[in-house]
Amino acid sequence: MKLQGTKYLNTAFAVAAIAVALGGCSAGGGDNGKGGNTGGTGGTGGTTTSGTIVESLSSSTVTAGAPATVTATVKTSAGVPIAGAVVTFSTGAIGLLSSATALTNSSGVATVTLSPSSVTGTGADTVTATVTIGSATVSSSQGYQLSATSAQFTSFAANTGTSATDKLAPYAQAILTLNMSGVSTAAPAALSLTSQCVAAGKATISPATVSNTTGTATFTYKDNGCGATLAADTVTASITSGSSTSTQVYLTSPTANSITFSSATPATIYLKGSGYAESSTVKFQVVDTDGNPLPGQQVTLALSTQAGGLLLNQGTVPVTETSDASGFVSAIVNSGTVPTPVRVTATLPSGVSTVSSLLSVATGLPTQLHFSLSQATFNIEGGNHDGIPNTYTVRATDRSGNPVPDGTSILFWAEGGQIQATATTSTTNGISSATANFVSQDFRPADGRVTVLAYAIGEESFIDLYGSNVYQAVDASHPTADPFQDLGDIVKSRNFDNIYDPANDEIISLSLSGSAAGTQACVNDTTNYPQFATDESVPVKPNTCNGVWSGRTYVRRATETVFSTSSARPLWLSSGGLDASCTAAPLYVGPKTVDTTGPHAFYSIGANPHWYANSGGAGTSGTMTIIAADANGVRLNPMPAGTSVSIASDDSTLVTLTLTGGSPIPNSVDVTGVSFGYKFGATATSGSGTINFTSPLGLKTTVPFTISAGARPSTCP
Repeated sequence: MKLQGTKYLNTAFAVAAIAVALGGCSAGGGDNGKGGNTGGTGGTGGTTTSGTIVESLSSSTVTAGAPATVTATVKTSAGVPIAGAVVTFSTGAIGLLSSATALTNSSGVATVTLSPSSVTGTGADTVTATVTIGSATVSSSQGYQLSATSAQFTSFAANTGTSATDKLAPYAQAILTLNMSGVSTAAPAALSLTSQCVAAGKATISPATVSNTTGTATFTYKDNGCGATLAADTVTASITSGSSTSTQVYLTSPTANSITFSSATPATIYLKGSGYAESSTVKFQVVDTDGNPLPGQQVTLALSTQAGGLLLNQGTVPVTETSDASGFVSAIVNSGTVPTPVRVTATLPSGVSTVSSLLSVATGLPTQLHFSLSQATFNIEGGNHDGIPNTYTVRATDRSGNPVPDGTSILFWAEGGQIQATATTSTTNGISSATANFVSQDFRPADGRVTVLAYAIGEESFIDLYGSNVYQAVDASHPTADPFQDLGDIVKSRNFDNIYDPANDEIISLSLSGSAAGTQACVNDTTNYPQFATDESVPVKPNTCNGVWSGRTYVRRATETVFSTSSARPLWLSSGGLDASCTAAPLYVGPKTVDTTGPHAFYSIGANPHWYANSGGAGTSGTMTIIAADANGVRLNPMPAGTSVSIASDDSTLVTLTLTGGSPIPNSVDVTGVSFGYKFGATATSGSGTINFTSPLGLKTTVPFTISAGARPSTCP
């Protein structure tokens, strides 16, 4: 307890001491706060109960060649330095201060420089430092003697680079010698040197400043390629607050040794009028023999091809440009009407040249033959569940197979479920694509088949018979037009059958894309050009074509997704091997409009079917296959992709059952089979087991069955 009391007692004394100090600051007003000592060299400075300021000079004699440093030290009355105090300095007309105010540092010191206001000025004066501490203002003064400088320049010259016939070599050095009179140890001259090239960062002078007492000073001038822009550099030497003199150093321009390709931005441009980027800035850099950028050099730029009206700087080629301060020269390539690779050649007057990297002029628009649609899963578990996801990805290129520009808009439509309305293309690893998200929900078509359509503004595909890279119609030089794929209105086909049903199907008119609506038959010359054939994946409304190639149309692609049910309904392709417990399931194997002979009879194995192997008796073996269909009552649809299938025997001494294929259910719009092997026991001709289907959501369908050797005893209905 005694030690703790001592601790608090010491703390109390400290608090009291701070209170006294603060009280002294607040009380230091009136006359008591202004008691400063003003005197000459060696004065003690002002002192108050608030604090002190002490001023000193580095020299009591001030000349233009030897300015003095004025130092003011500010402390509290207890002798503690005060940091961050603003000190005001003042003097008479014959003196010149570098600043009227200065801030004290952590040691309480503030400094300024005192020099003559004129090189001819003489006499004596006082410099005063003033600061406010708390509410008190204190000051301190010092006297000084001002002497006129007698330093005069007598000569200033370089040892080389002295004339147009004696130039300094590029990146070489020159010695500058400066002679003066009237300089001594008692009267030094403060010198500083600079030049046009130094100010531009193209040369250096060392030392840049010096205090000279001998009358002779030497400096090293180093050229850093300034000769590329100036024939001669004017170097100026000055005495602080005094006179100046100058000389010239004649320079040699560095030799343009090479020119290098820098960039082409962007690297791909698109046809004139495409609406995408139609120009690219190509840059080169000129360098000298030391690899340094070289400004002011003439560079001739030309195109490797002018196909389709390619331009350089919006004019004819070649063009001549001058390299900038960093040695760069640039030109703008403007696209024409023909997709083509192009390079820019840059040539120096010496004949040294280089070429840009490959710049591509692309069409920019997707074409029908290069417009592809794929989906992640063909058979999703969406028949009786909402929110089952899927994705649809469009990969689009121009007619050269090159990526379309990033940001190309793709529109999507779905017969059922919910799909993202639009997606824009982006390029990854050089490949352009756009992906739309999808989930299952109502509307659900009765046949469990959902048509999904993607379309975008593009151009009709054609065969470039003349190698012009643009569609060629018939004219005097071209007796035959380029064959093309004529596209009419888009059909939103609900049956995915390549048949337009005006009672159910919707259309997207080509007039919405800016193309003229047509009334002609859409001819597909599939004999000569099978790639132009249209089918359910390229839905076209009949008699809406115009017979004219279009550079602005809707390119399109459709696909089909199965909304599979979670429940399985395994089927037997024929009634052979089934007894009277089986029932026929009438199902279509394609769209009703196409499968005109349907529905077809597939045989359900019933609640507890009895299969007959149609083989020998005890100990015999064989394989059987069933159709892994879902429970859709209209269409023969597969189970959801990823559904697992297993089979088990109730008594392996009677019959062993082994799954031999078909699990898991594949990603497909078509039904697939599940195969299993059986083998009867040595004395058995009949046994039983179960087939289990487990959907991706974990819903299980279990089908018990009996299997017997021999022929069936009755006929399946």
